[in-house]
Amino acid sequence: MGENGKKQPDELYRQRHSLAHILAYAVQDIYGDVKFGVGPVIENGFYYDFDLKKRISEDDLAKIEKRMREIIKKDYKFEREEVGLAEAKNKVKQLGQPYKEELVNDIITKGSTDIYAEEDGAGNKADKASFYTIGGFTDLCRGGHSTSTGKVGAFKLTKVSGAYWRGDEKNPQMQRVYGVAFKSKEELDKHLKMVEEAKKRDHRKLGQELDLFTFSDLVGTGLPLFTPRGTVIRSELAKFSEELQAEQGYMKVHIPHIAKVDLYKTSGHYDKFPEKLTVKSHESNTEFMMKPMNCPHHIQIFASSPRSYRDLPVRYMETTVIYRDEKAGELHGLSRVRAATQDDGHVFCRPQDIEVEFTAIMNMIKQMYSVFDMRFKARLSFRDDSDGYLGDPQLWKQAQTTLEK
Repeated sequence: MGENGKKQPDELYRQRHSLAHILAYAVQDIYGDVKFGVGPVIENGFYYDFDLKKRISEDDLAKIEKRMREIIKKDYKFEREEVGLAEAKNKVKQLGQPYKEELVNDIITKGSTDIYAEEDGAGNKADKASFYTIGGFTDLCRGGHSTSTGKVGAFKLTKVSGAYWRGDEKNPQMQRVYGVAFKSKEELDKHLKMVEEAKKRDHRKLGQELDLFTFSDLVGTGLPLFTPRGTVIRSELAKFSEELQAEQGYMKVHIPHIAKVDLYKTSGHYDKFPEKLTVKSHESNTEFMMKPMNCPHHIQIFASSPRSYRDLPVRYMETTVIYRDEKAGELHGLSRVRAATQDDGHVFCRPQDIEVEFTAIMNMIKQMYSVFDMRFKARLSFRDDSDGYLGDPQLWKQAQTTLEK
């Protein structure tokens, strides 16, 4: 544990974080005038975002990797310096790093560089920032590094892509260099081999080879078109899912793919989903929205008639498409699309029924996964203490306790 009582990152995390700094150092050495974004640890590795005039290509990765290995061989110590926020702001200005200056401003105003962070209820804010230096490279960073550049394990740079600063398409587009890293060369080689095998089974490759789905520039990116063969698979999957739900008393419903924006403003969803796809009626001047979820529609079906507690539970199911205006750079085959199919369900029940209903849902999911020999993994997410949640907090607490049980 650290001085603040928080759990410290493990060795592999520190190695990957250190490699992000080494990558930035190498890019600085090779390309000169570079504006640095962020360089976090991600699953299996790391990346760093750069704003520079020279376009980095996949062919440049070997050159960058070579310089990184030279930095690693020199075994520079990660030297930490902690300064006040005013001095930190002045320091990044002197370094000529506008993106880092923005991050320092966030620390000053919100106590964090997290773009979603807000000042806590007690008004606590950070009053210092830390910098780490290796050789001739200094970076604003809160830490979690190896003791020196020579202790970072095995790594390989894998690809280059574009990325908007802080994920906002209104911001400048940066160049993101990715790398993978492991404690040993054996682990790295095993991972790289697995990645190569996975490429052979990539669903985008198989989708084309087996004539299952296609995309059209005229239709739009992220909007898949299923061929007759692909539609058979979709239909069979939907049929199987609906059979499992019907056995548990779910009744099939059908809703339109658009609704007035008033529906989502009433439900509270409108402001929660910035990825909106809206359309205006030329006839009535009414603003509609492609449905990003099905909950408000199903609730309107339930609310269309008077209900008694004796009618409960009421269970609805529907296999339907939802729409999200995802960023073009985040679209990926059928994994990240603008039109996603859900086998969705909603249960209206009494609080004392939650445990039975939820258990039935989990059993259906496990049953469907097991048929395809897919590993099932769930993560339980609770509300936090911030405002903006609908409903009685006590009911939330009761429901969460039941779900956890």
